[in-house]
Amino acid sequence: MASPYRHRMQRLEPGQRTSTARPAASTGRRRRISVTATLLILLIGTAAFLLAGNSVLSRIGNGSTPPTNAAFSYGFDFEQQGPYSRSPSNAAAISAHQVMTSIPGVVEDTSIMDWGLPAPEPSPGEFNLSALAARINLISSTGGIPMITLCAAPNWMKNSTGPETAPTPTHYQDFAALAAKIAQTFPQVKYFVVWNELKGFWNPATNNWNIQQYTEMYNDVYRAIKRVRPDAIVGGPYVATPPYAAPRYENLPTTPHGAWGYLDQRDLDAIRYWLANKAGAQFIAVDGPDFPKTGPVTSLVAATQKYAVVNHWIHQRTSLPIWWMESQVQPENSRWSPSWAAAIRIAALVQAASSGARAMLQWQPEQGAGMPDEGLWTATNYADGGKPTVLAHLLPGVLAVLHGPVTLVPGQRQGVLVASGRGGVIAINATTRPVSTVISGTQATLKPGEVRVTSR
Repeated sequence: MASPYRHRMQRLEPGQRTSTARPAASTGRRRRISVTATLLILLIGTAAFLLAGNSVLSRIGNGSTPPTNAAFSYGFDFEQQGPYSRSPSNAAAISAHQVMTSIPGVVEDTSIMDWGLPAPEPSPGEFNLSALAARINLISSTGGIPMITLCAAPNWMKNSTGPETAPTPTHYQDFAALAAKIAQTFPQVKYFVVWNELKGFWNPATNNWNIQQYTEMYNDVYRAIKRVRPDAIVGGPYVATPPYAAPRYENLPTTPHGAWGYLDQRDLDAIRYWLANKAGAQFIAVDGPDFPKTGPVTSLVAATQKYAVVNHWIHQRTSLPIWWMESQVQPENSRWSPSWAAAIRIAALVQAASSGARAMLQWQPEQGAGMPDEGLWTATNYADGGKPTVLAHLLPGVLAVLHGPVTLVPGQRQGVLVASGRGGVIAINATTRPVSTVISGTQATLKPGEVRVTSR
């Protein structure tokens, strides 16, 4: 991840779309079909279509009922700074390890290169997976659920250096072979996401995503992994969905927007293309903050509604599980207190879970390591680091409730969020003053920035 926002030039011309239709297969000798038979086929086909349509409509209704979130998970993406390659006597690393172990069922994601890792294939056919193996071992030792982001690519596969550059099309098969090698080497890893935020796939000539090229690379990677690991769970396209303070030039009247800002239609078009042209997938990956880069955030809880709106938009187009690979909730230089930052993170988790997401990850679990969001432990580059944060203390109780389906309790005042489920109730006060609300039928007062979890 770099910044969640990209510099995008003013649109020069609409991006040209390649046709999604496949060439018709050769039918060989033409067959004569009578007019009566043709009409019969059309009638049968129309009836089948209508029945299928009614089945789909009965399943999703008007799009407001998301699929169950019974298996919702929280997770994080490791970054360059963390408790890596340290002596067992390092108190900070040991403490951070204990924090990770204390939160059950966490998805722990690592890239294959950059963000603290060297090239896994520094030259063609020469593999060095030891650093990646160390990350996977760290994840396994904490009881986490390992996940691999297949990004970045070795320099010999691309025309530049750094994670912002994608492989060239002539090296898509090489990158796919590397992905298959990694999947085969680490059978304990079930989850793989292809690439990160469409890095290197922005086309300045069309001022739009080159989603066609990404999807071609994705399909090569997907097929290569499935050949050697049919059990692997693979997804994409990991499109960023940053909101903006004002509508984008390319937006349509139907482009989702709210108190949190406006989505960019080009990001949504990229997701739609991938959905229509992917070789296969077991989940859909997206990311993005819940606030615009410019403009005030009028309500911190209202901002987290962005995740529910995007989930709703995706649910209308696919039944694939939704994975939020990154989810920044705290603007730079916001100076929130630890309790306040933890409350907004938990509000985002509640919004994602209650609207049917499968998982929500945050970038960089280590506090003070380049991300303003509340982490899980304090920086390990200090002797007294690795200590659990306010968020780390709250998460076990919160996730116990979110593990089952939850619904938002209506009628709350601005800045207050209450969610109820079989596992209990989560009440969040993100205002600057005490507020009264009802928790499990009992009147309660929440302090400013308080998160209260009541188990059933």
